[in-house]
Amino acid sequence: MLTKKTWTVKWSLRFVLFITSLILAAQALWFEPQSLTFKSLDIKTPAFPEGTRPIRAVLISDIHIDNIHMPPKRVNEIVKRINSLKPDVVLLAGDYIGGDYLKTGPKHGVRSARSTKSNIQQEEGIRALGQLNAPLGVYAVMGNHDCWWDCKRVRTLFSETPIILLENEAYQIKRGEGDIWIIGVEDGQTQLPDFQKAAEDVPREAASLILEHNPGLFDWPSNTHKLMLSGHTHAGQVRFPIIGSIARMSRHTEDTADGWFIKDDRTLIVTRGLGTSGLPVRFMAPPQIMLLTISPGKEPQVKTIRP
Repeated sequence: MLTKKTWTVKWSLRFVLFITSLILAAQALWFEPQSLTFKSLDIKTPAFPEGTRPIRAVLISDIHIDNIHMPPKRVNEIVKRINSLKPDVVLLAGDYIGGDYLKTGPKHGVRSARSTKSNIQQEEGIRALGQLNAPLGVYAVMGNHDCWWDCKRVRTLFSETPIILLENEAYQIKRGEGDIWIIGVEDGQTQLPDFQKAAEDVPREAASLILEHNPGLFDWPSNTHKLMLSGHTHAGQVRFPIIGSIARMSRHTEDTADGWFIKDDRTLIVTRGLGTSGLPVRFMAPPQIMLLTISPGKEPQVKTIRP
């Protein structure tokens, strides 16, 4: 038979558990997805020859425009925050399309399966990115969600902005103290990545970096480049202490949870991204803008710059 004291303790514990669950649910469903964090990294890389002046780049990815956490209005706000950082360049690592959580993936995420309202929202969000401002340019690659939706339409939308979309091609940034080549590679799930074709115009000793949505392509034998910047993983989107992420979008989801992975003389940088995919939740993997200072180094090295 339960005593009054035992009954009180039992229901007190249940109440505490209930309140804790509500707080965690609110954090995952609203507060964290609506937050915005900044991560500053100092990157030394042999991809930049000695004497190349450092470049200051903002890296963002996985915006996933939607009507819950990433409406066009919020995209505009994020654009203003990025512009206030005054980067030399802005790099967009794909997956601009989000939207209807019941209609996603290669079969259901196509533009023709979406409502007119949803498609208009996607287009407004991409056009908002056209307000990004950097003296050395804004560069983008496609992500898998973009091509599931409509690759051709995304290309058209970017063509109406100053953003330079790179698909297996490179762009030369001309500077007095060392040119830099941005090499954009197509998405590995929905397109045909070709590292050799993308870099065919890049001089052998030139400073360069690869921009590619999926970090899994870091391991491709044809990718011998020393520095690659990606997104896609969302750092798992939902993480727990010790366990890490429950869903792993790439073989590099865990080893880049802090933002980077180094193998031999090569460096992989991966941002957690800004939006959500699948369920509209984030937990212990808040939205992120990366600010990168990239400079020459005989050995690869990445350090977090404390605010």
